Amino acid sequence: MKLYKTLTLATAIGFATAMSGCSDWLDYTPKDKQLYEQQFSTAEGFHTTVNGIYTQLTSSSLYGYNLSYGPIDAMGLSFDVGQANNTMYQFKSANYTGDLASSVLTSIWSTAYNTILNANLVLQALEEFPDVLKEQDAAMIKAEMLAVRAYIHFDLTRIFGPIPSVKITGDAVPYADTPEATKRDRLPADVIINEHILVDLSEAQEIMKNYDPIINEGVLNTDGGSTAANWERYRQLRLNYYAVTLLKARAYLWLGDYPNALAEARKLTDDPNVNNVFPWVVPNKLLANITNPDCGFSTECLFGFYRNDISNIYKNSFSSSLSSDQLLQVRRNYINILFPATSDYRYQTQWRSAPSINAGYEFIKYQSFTPSSTAPEFWATFYGLLRLPEAYYIAAESALNEGDLDAARGYINTVLAARGVPDLDPSVTTANLQKEIELEYVRELRGEGQSFFLLKRLNATVGEYYSPNKIHLDGSTGTGFDTPAKASRYNVPIPSGETY
Repeated sequence: MKLYKTLTLATAIGFATAMSGCSDWLDYTPKDKQLYEQQFSTAEGFHTTVNGIYTQLTSSSLYGYNLSYGPIDAMGLSFDVGQANNTMYQFKSANYTGDLASSVLTSIWSTAYNTILNANLVLQALEEFPDVLKEQDAAMIKAEMLAVRAYIHFDLTRIFGPIPSVKITGDAVPYADTPEATKRDRLPADVIINEHILVDLSEAQEIMKNYDPIINEGVLNTDGGSTAANWERYRQLRLNYYAVTLLKARAYLWLGDYPNALAEARKLTDDPNVNNVFPWVVPNKLLANITNPDCGFSTECLFGFYRNDISNIYKNSFSSSLSSDQLLQVRRNYINILFPATSDYRYQTQWRSAPSINAGYEFIKYQSFTPSSTAPEFWATFYGLLRLPEAYYIAAESALNEGDLDAARGYINTVLAARGVPDLDPSVTTANLQKEIELEYVRELRGEGQSFFLLKRLNATVGEYYSPNKIHLDGSTGTGFDTPAKASRYNVPIPSGETY
């Protein structure tokens, strides 16, 4: 599609310009100052730099692998992995000081802060060159860069910070709000979230409320015909008002601030316009479509990124044709327990029987069914990172903690109805509903890096049961699965010698 060619070209230019020699830019030598002024002297310069930042955000070092279906999912025990798969096994075993795991954590840290510093550079340039962009353009770029900065800092806090229910005041990570690469002190988790992350997200949200075209025009999911025309289109490929609102709800939930988490989540669950912009996936695009089903439920994704080789995720990690050393799979019988209702669209479209492997099922969420084409379906090249159903899970858990079991059940039933699953039993207990919420995270967000954060936020041991059948979150059964101890799994060390 022309749009993707446009995005790829713009991203490549932005990445080359904004990301190469980052430390040199930040030193501000006379030559670099000239380059800096030249880059931000035009709207195109701003646009290509912003696209470069999104490219860095969705690179394999961050959400293109490490913080989605890769190491972070191994940390959350989403998939079983053999010892011969050295890097992933170190993460599964929480051996974070192992040579391979340590190298990956260093890459996550350095790429994350490099991306943050460049977002800060754009924010600085907006102040120094106020007449280059039109009002809406400048406002939206500012809001998106604030959101990028908060998004990354929040996940760094969740990875390297303390277990929130144990010591939310424990040290997390430094917060970088200027483009200078300098030593900054680590901040307590509650301080970095309350005084920085939520502040940035709130400012971005307020700006977007007034300027984001997604609110009145939707995602604008058509090609505008040129680079300039496409800048404000395909809003789910950029952090937008609804994605930022979900991030705020996530942050409040991490703090255990249920009233505010519920308030933010309800801006998504209770607003009819949200379902107009992000409608539930249509069943006939799944069950009645065997050639190119939308297995990623793309219409419900608030934010994600373009990836033209998405089928390689399946081929390189989840295909039953892989050797046991390469294959990421769940434990045998886990799928049958995870999906007691076989009518569940997720069961029918994201998993496939594979008798040749131990699990008996292979994960096909990222298998692209679309034949090679110059104009593939949008979902065949789209990887979702923030999903509407999560807002319902946050609302349900928050309502439950506020003592409103009926409301909590209603939020979960809304998602179940959209998945072809019967409502929960009206007599469901608070404890069983909490387990159902946790299982919904596992069913819905597998392959997106969220299981580790769920476990850490709950301070759950691997041996805690997640269903009446006594199945663990990683698919194992019985006792003795708490090795290493949860304190070791959740307390991830900051890479040695790394500052920002």
